[in-house]
Amino acid sequence: MLDPIAEQDAEQRPRSGLSTQAVVDTAIAIADVDGLDAVSIRRVAAVLDVRPMSLYTHIVSKDELLALMANELIGTAIVERPLPDEWREALAMIGRRTFRMFASHPWLLALLARRPRHGPNAARQARQLAAAVESLRLSPEDMWTLLSIVNDYVVGHAMRVATTGSTSDLVASLGAEDRATLPEVAALARTEDTRLAGEVFELGLQVVLDGLERRYVIGRG
Repeated sequence: MLDPIAEQDAEQRPRSGLSTQAVVDTAIAIADVDGLDAVSIRRVAAVLDVRPMSLYTHIVSKDELLALMANELIGTAIVERPLPDEWREALAMIGRRTFRMFASHPWLLALLARRPRHGPNAARQARQLAAAVESLRLSPEDMWTLLSIVNDYVVGHAMRVATTGSTSDLVASLGAEDRATLPEVAALARTEDTRLAGEVFELGLQVVLDGLERRYVIGRG
């Protein structure tokens, strides 16, 4: 039986040649549908309707393929247009893009955890983050501490979205007596709805930036 991803792409894919970009895009699509462990040279080749050995013209190994996948997605978190001059707006813009990247490709969290190096786009993103807060004129230690706090919030929230289900299931499982004694659960369900809509992420991001501003900007005044 034809792989469902191959079936979906069969009419759109040109039959002429194979490219590194096509290999990487296909591997990402497989991971998005079936998880990172489903990615293999054989599976990618089957989706592309080519022999597995033909992929080695474009990639050296599966490890290189995983690195290229990470590099490709990290590139989507980089803001290509000029950043806002105001450091908070610049960091918020990068944070939102990074959150969307992880929320759309939750397997990337596990991949980055197991790979210490992720290609040139990781260095580009690091330079952009440093540029975003350059106007604060912080010491290198304070600058990377500030950026790490924002990154920890973004990654942590993305991990929660990627790994937890809706609390509406919890509410539905409770009887009337339980609901009467635990009215907070209904509020929890409403919070879950706003979390899934992205509102809680934005609120939390602004709270984090408020704290950083108090410590690193106002506190130095």
